[in-house]
Amino acid sequence: MSMRAAVCAAPLVLMLCGIGRAGEFVDLGTPVRQANVMTAFVGPDADGRMTKIYAHMAASGEITFLLQIDPATGAVSRYDLPEGLGAWNSIAGPDGRVYLGVAGAEPGVALWAFDPATPERGLFHVADLSDTETVIWRLAAGDDAIYGGTYPNAQVLAYQISTGEVRTHGSFTPTGTYARPIFAGADGWVYAGIGTDDWDLIALDPRTGEFHSVRTDEQRQRGSMLPEGWTAWGRIYRAQDRTVHYWDNDGWHRLWNGESIAVADEEIGRWEKQPMEDGRVLGVFQPDGRYALVNRDTEEATWYEARYEAPASRLFMVANGPDGSIYGSSIIPLVMFRHDPVTGRNEQLGNPTTAGGEIYSMAVRHELLYVSAYPGSYLSVYDPSQPWSFGTEAGSNPRGFGPLGDGHCRPHSTTVGPDGLLYIGSTPDYGQLGGAMAVFDPERWEVVANYRNLVPDQSITALTYDPDTGLILGGTSIVGGGGSTPTAAEGVIFAWDPREKRIVWQVAPVEGSQGVAGLTMAGGRLVAAVKGDRICVLDPATGEILGSGRVPSGWVHWAALATHSDGMAYGLTRTCIYRVNPATCEITSVAEPEGPISCGLALTDQGVYFGSGTHLWVYRW
Repeated sequence: MSMRAAVCAAPLVLMLCGIGRAGEFVDLGTPVRQANVMTAFVGPDADGRMTKIYAHMAASGEITFLLQIDPATGAVSRYDLPEGLGAWNSIAGPDGRVYLGVAGAEPGVALWAFDPATPERGLFHVADLSDTETVIWRLAAGDDAIYGGTYPNAQVLAYQISTGEVRTHGSFTPTGTYARPIFAGADGWVYAGIGTDDWDLIALDPRTGEFHSVRTDEQRQRGSMLPEGWTAWGRIYRAQDRTVHYWDNDGWHRLWNGESIAVADEEIGRWEKQPMEDGRVLGVFQPDGRYALVNRDTEEATWYEARYEAPASRLFMVANGPDGSIYGSSIIPLVMFRHDPVTGRNEQLGNPTTAGGEIYSMAVRHELLYVSAYPGSYLSVYDPSQPWSFGTEAGSNPRGFGPLGDGHCRPHSTTVGPDGLLYIGSTPDYGQLGGAMAVFDPERWEVVANYRNLVPDQSITALTYDPDTGLILGGTSIVGGGGSTPTAAEGVIFAWDPREKRIVWQVAPVEGSQGVAGLTMAGGRLVAAVKGDRICVLDPATGEILGSGRVPSGWVHWAALATHSDGMAYGLTRTCIYRVNPATCEITSVAEPEGPISCGLALTDQGVYFGSGTHLWVYRW
């Protein structure tokens, strides 16, 4: 059976589909059907009156669409972007239209719109903005223009509504790759946060193209303009009077005519919210379509529900759970799922964290499942035997612990080490090099140690534990947080002694390799998947490389290497399932699916489980 087999939807049919025969690939369906809320706001109706709610939704790997909702009647209309196109942000324009910054097709990025006065047109193309940029992160609306902040050249793109003229402003700094926070002020200036190697805040006069940093030399000498606990995008917003405010290391400031004016905390304006005609504002819009309209003076909230059909979401990871089930996560939206290999039933569980990206790693300890998610390397624990009720208090299930701390953004790997402690390795935040390894004690419910820059300027992307030597074995990557520039020459494998709290050996498994994608212990030896197409087998006690070779086809997948009960290590590439014999270092192809493998990996006595786009698959032994 090929990967183009029909999707099995009902539990009974899934049970039959899940049986399969040895040597077959079986489609287990789409375990997650939920869209992520990219943007939601109050917007215009056909007459330009602010009576509608707009929700810009996306399901990764599937579709991006706009919902227009009438709170008075409950009517919901849906407008889809063409397949293959996506958008990170949308905004109500000054001309009664809704605009989206769209990417995904040549050339580069474009501006699309929805006009409530002509809904039959749906979403339509307005203008191509750039053929060098790949993402428009945020949009801002001026009196007669729509502005977009981009990646990878940190530019501000401008579309003048009355004339259709398109202009490009920037790049603004030598190292800037992101222009992410962007606001159009009541003064006619545009303010953009540029990052991430050297974060700066730029004032741009779009009438002349002149721009400059609003930060003083004194502020730069004092260090970062990011308050503790905030991400690399800074603390900047537009107030209800359309003046822009930001926080620097010497306090709050108001921006006016390109100048930064210090203000007291009590002088900063309330965050801007477009009100409905009756004065209420949109409070929250949830992925399931529930939303609240709020009286900002009394904080009284009235809840509504917008019904829509949620599309399937692309899977990001697949792993073994503590109860014999298969677990995994979708990507933006972050939704954890469970697959029962016995019944073939897929169950959509929910988000076990407060993070919005995706789960990067899972580990089983004492029949509990520990999950770590992006951003912030947010750690939670889930008991599959108890009802789902997420929270951060004792008794919640899943129970969220929170971000792991300095050096943690994307938690690539988690392993259970000696004394039942969890070791979690991460890539750092945007613009930074040098990830971290946290040591979490589940009994004390705290991070008992955190090692930043364990290998200088390198992220920690793979971890496993060798009970024979008592060593934590780790793999690194020279790649840091988004927008950073690597300084190391090659990724390494290292052995950490948790008793002596030091690295006892370190080796570069492949000269010039960018990093390590996976590690597993098999037959008393350490098997490593190295980014690219290389497999290495090492002595865990000394780091000696005992053998190496290449996978049969494709490049190794991240977090897709594990050891089966037969003593062999198994891994995934985009085009094959491969086996590694740790004793002989022989690498062989197990099977090649007809369609692409996008993530994995879980091993059971029944087969190999992995994700392909929005579908969960199994290869039967």
